[in-house]
Amino acid sequence: MAGFRSGEQMALPANSRFAVLFLIFLCITPAPAATLNSSISNATAFIQQSTQTTVRLFIPTGDMIHSDQINDQINGFNGDVIFGTSFGLSTYNGTWSTRHRDRNNISQGLMDDYITSVEFDNQERLWIGYSGGIQIYNGNYYESIRDQQLLKETRITDLQRWDNDMWIATGHAGVHRYREGNWTWFQPMTTGGPGFYEIHGMALDPASGDLLFATDHEGLWIVRSPDDPVRFEMINGRDDTYGMMQQVRRDPLGGVYFYNASMVIHYDTATGFTPLLTIGDLTDHQISINDVDAALDGKVYLATDDGIYIWEDGVIVRHLTRYDGIGTSPAVRTVRLDGEGRAWFSTRGYVGYFKGPEKMDEQIGIEMATTAAVTTPVVTATTTPGPGQKPPLPSTTETESSVFPPDSFLHIFNPLVDPIARALHALAITQEQ
Repeated sequence: MAGFRSGEQMALPANSRFAVLFLIFLCITPAPAATLNSSISNATAFIQQSTQTTVRLFIPTGDMIHSDQINDQINGFNGDVIFGTSFGLSTYNGTWSTRHRDRNNISQGLMDDYITSVEFDNQERLWIGYSGGIQIYNGNYYESIRDQQLLKETRITDLQRWDNDMWIATGHAGVHRYREGNWTWFQPMTTGGPGFYEIHGMALDPASGDLLFATDHEGLWIVRSPDDPVRFEMINGRDDTYGMMQQVRRDPLGGVYFYNASMVIHYDTATGFTPLLTIGDLTDHQISINDVDAALDGKVYLATDDGIYIWEDGVIVRHLTRYDGIGTSPAVRTVRLDGEGRAWFSTRGYVGYFKGPEKMDEQIGIEMATTAAVTTPVVTATTTPGPGQKPPLPSTTETESSVFPPDSFLHIFNPLVDPIARALHALAITQEQ
């Protein structure tokens, strides 16, 4: 998108557990600095050459994505990926660019830095949802919509293009439709209208063309045609088996996936509801499912409190944790696939992606992208600017995890390994710069 500020980036290899042990050995063995630098390069080259899947990590900074809180993600044009975050609108096309609120000229900048949803319409205009309205960007300027004659509530929770229309989920006011300059509000709890107030998510079934809704606590709903008279049908009530599935994601092979913190189900109009998995199918631990996305090859990606699970044909085909290089926190907040087949994810302090054959016996390489030396702090934006407030400056929080997991006998070396690993990481970055 025109006008974004692009920052240069540099890929730097992060240490796997094997590399860390190798480098510790080098550190405790007297050697000249030149020999140590050569050994670091050789070790990281070995990791990269023996790897088919690469995890690429970005630490939110001024020259990259500016926040690790991803509220929405869509594919742009020419391979771009667009992120609506808690601190600006970021685009990735090999380099990062981010746009922020312009307090002096709202037609040339964002209405707010906290973005709730993004979507393209049939004219390739970018719709941006906020907690206080909508902006429509045509490539030159922004049109702002905050009129409650058009939007009965200005808090936007989701945007979904449906053919030539745009459907807008608005806080406790149900759903609106925009068509050729005309706005329609479908008033909740009316005859033939939506039997719900707050929508958590919308998704189109690519096979049937139906629009599916997951609500806060009023069940699951479907609209089979965008044309008047629009009819809302409940397919599962709140007290029914699947009525508390509070999110929905499109299945590119047909149908949708409804999910909540403990289970995922598939729905299509031909076969109805089909259970896919529960937390008990993934692990014996008490964790939550935080996000779900589906690939064209049938795999389902799950962001959980225990990393990323990839599910296919009733089994786990890959489980990526922080020890595989997806960040320092075990909890993954989001996972979304882009048009290039990359699986983007966000954790506390990091945004990243991975791509490659997902097999259980496959090694994983890690690349750390940064523009400055990074030691122990993780940079993250922690607060949301309110009206009239300046965007918050990034703050630092200490990383909490160690190199080796606590259930491994190697954890006894963490007090020695952690500071050495951080020092080597900083040294490697300095040498690259």
